[in-house]
Amino acid sequence: MAPQTLEARVARLEQQVSQLMAARADQSQPAADDWKQTVGMFRGDPVFQEMVDDSRRVREEERRDATVEEPL
Repeated sequence: MAPQTLEARVARLEQQVSQLMAARADQSQPAADDWKQTVGMFRGDPVFQEMVDDSRRVREEERRDATVEEPL
């Protein structure tokens, strides 16, 4: 196969980008209530629960540290 010229490569890339942009424009916007499909998707996932527990622990530690008065 003969090497393509730079102009031919750029033209092909421009065509591909145009096709991708047109395909993207054809996609509909998500509905306002699409977020409801994700509710509960991590229920029963032990890794997610571990993350939630660790996050809660960190927040509680920070809250406790913020309320401790420093000696004068």
